[in-house]
Amino acid sequence: MIKVFRLSFIAGLLSLGLALLAPHTAQAQGTDTILVLDASGSMWGQVDGQSKISAARQAVDSILSKWNPADRLGLMVYGHRSKGDCKDIELMVPVSKFDPARIKSAVDGIDPKGKTPIADSLRAAAAALHSTENKATVILVSDGIETCAPDPCAVAAELKKAGVGFIAHVIGLDVADPLAKGQLQCIARASGGVYLDARNASSLEGALTKVVEATHGAVVASEAPTKPAADPYLGKNIRGVARLAEGLDPVSDQDVNWGVYKRSGDEKGEGVTTFYGAPFADNIAPGDYIVVVGYRQLKREFPLKVEKGKPAVLDVILDAGYVTSEGSVAGGPSKVDNVVWQVADKGGTLIAQEYDAVPRFVLAAGSYSLTLTKGQSKSSKPFSVTAGDTINVALTLDVGKLIVTSTYAEGGARVERDIVVEVRLPPKLDGDEGEKVATEYDAPSLFDLPSGNYDVTASVGEAKHTVRAEVKSGAPTRLTVNLDAGVVGIKTDGAQQIEIFGAERDINDERKRVSVTYDANANTTLNTGDYVAVATYADGQKAEKPFTIAAGKRQALDLRR
Repeated sequence: MIKVFRLSFIAGLLSLGLALLAPHTAQAQGTDTILVLDASGSMWGQVDGQSKISAARQAVDSILSKWNPADRLGLMVYGHRSKGDCKDIELMVPVSKFDPARIKSAVDGIDPKGKTPIADSLRAAAAALHSTENKATVILVSDGIETCAPDPCAVAAELKKAGVGFIAHVIGLDVADPLAKGQLQCIARASGGVYLDARNASSLEGALTKVVEATHGAVVASEAPTKPAADPYLGKNIRGVARLAEGLDPVSDQDVNWGVYKRSGDEKGEGVTTFYGAPFADNIAPGDYIVVVGYRQLKREFPLKVEKGKPAVLDVILDAGYVTSEGSVAGGPSKVDNVVWQVADKGGTLIAQEYDAVPRFVLAAGSYSLTLTKGQSKSSKPFSVTAGDTINVALTLDVGKLIVTSTYAEGGARVERDIVVEVRLPPKLDGDEGEKVATEYDAPSLFDLPSGNYDVTASVGEAKHTVRAEVKSGAPTRLTVNLDAGVVGIKTDGAQQIEIFGAERDINDERKRVSVTYDANANTTLNTGDYVAVATYADGQKAEKPFTIAAGKRQALDLRR
C-alpha cells in the first residue's frame, strides 16, 4: 500500500509526527512513505497567525526529528514552479534511506504558487512506490476541491481495482463547499478508507491521530455517508464562483461577499441581498442585477441576469492576486508581532492596512509598496502583482526593544508615576540637542527602535538625567536611569507664588530659577543639590529658606510667615 500525505493545511503535521511515533509494535519491517506537500498558491493563506507554508516547514521539522529511521521517506511537491500548470508535480526526494537534512532543505526551498492536482499526485505517488514490498498507507488531507482535469474519486477507485494495495484515509479540513466535501468523502469511500472532518487546526490534530491509528489496524468510524449525497445545490437558481484570473482554480474563502443590487441602466440601484462565501449557491427572484463582489481589499462589479426556470451561474474573474508577508527581525525571531502593515499604490496612496503578524491582502493587478512598522522601526519594499499571483513579500525589520526603568537613587525605589522618558538621537555637534525619536510616560517605558545609539532622558518634575544606550536588533536592552533626585514639600500660609532657585549665585549675583508654582503649597522633585525656596505673598512680603535635596529622600519645608 502507498502512504501519501497531502497537506493543504499543514499545521496539524506536528500532531501527525507525534502519532507516527505511536506503536510500531505490529510491524516487522519499516514502511515506505512519500510525503506529498501541497505548494499551491493557497499555501500562503493563514493558519494560527502564520502562513500555511511556514506551518508546514515547522511541522515537517518536527516530524523529521521524531521519524523512525527504519521507515523510508520521500518527498513529492506540486504547484511550486508554475501558477497554472496541472502537471507541476515533482518527486523532490525519492523514497530511500531516511535523509532528514535533504528533506528539510527541499521543504525550506518551496515557494508556493500553483494549482492543486490531487488525482495526478496520487497516480505519481502510486507509480513511485509500485515496486515496494514494505507496508504503507495513504493519508489525504485537503481543504478544497480538485480543479485539474482528472476526477480524484475515479482515480482512487481505479487504483483500488488495480490491485496495488491502494487505500486512502481522507481528512477534510475546514471544507465549506459541499461539493468539495462530497468529493473527498468519495475518495475515502472508493478506496476503502476512512473520512474525517477537521474544522480547525486543533481538531485536525485529533483527526490525524485517529487516521494514523487506522493505518495501524485500529477500527475508526468514518464520517462519510455510505452512499453519495444528493447534489447539495439542488433547487438553487444561482451559483457564484470567483477566480483570481482566467483559467485558475475557483476561490474557496468565506471572506468573499456578493452584494446584489437592482440594475438601473448601467448603475447600481436598490440593494436586494448579500450572499457570503465562495463558492455559494442560493435563490433569487428573476431580474437584472449588478453584483458587487467584495474580497478583503478588493471590490469588483459584474452584471447578472436571472431568468425564470433557468439556473444562473456567476463565474467572475477578479483580475487580482494574493499578497502576504512573513516579516522577520534582523538577528531575532522569525516572526514579528505588534506591527502595522501598509500597502500603498504606485502614487503613494494608502489602500490597505493590517495588524496581524502575517497579513493577507487581496489586491488588483498592479504595482505597490509594502511597509512594515514596529514602533519607530520601518521597512519598505516595492512589488508588483499580476492576476492570479500568490506572492510573499518578505521584509526584514531592524528593531530592538529598549526597556527603561528609573530610580530616585542608586539601588533605590523605582519611579512608578509622573515619569517622562524621551529618546533622542545623539547630537551631531556638541551643545546641540539630538533629533527627537519617541516619548513614553509609562513605568517601565518600552520602545521599539532601530539598532543604534540613543540618548535617553528620564524626567520627574524638575529632576532629569540622560544616559546613552545602545540598541541591538532582535534583542532587548534594559536600561536603568538613576535620577539622583529627591522631593521637597513646601507649605505656606497663602502665598501667591513659590519659586525654587539654585543656591549658587552667578557673576551677576543672580540665582538660576529652577521652578515656579502659583499654588499655596508645592511638591517638587529635584536633582540632588542645594536650593533656595522663596514664597511671595499678596502684600509683597517674601519668605525665603535654603534647603538641600538628598537622593531618594523627601523633606518638608515650612515657609509660613
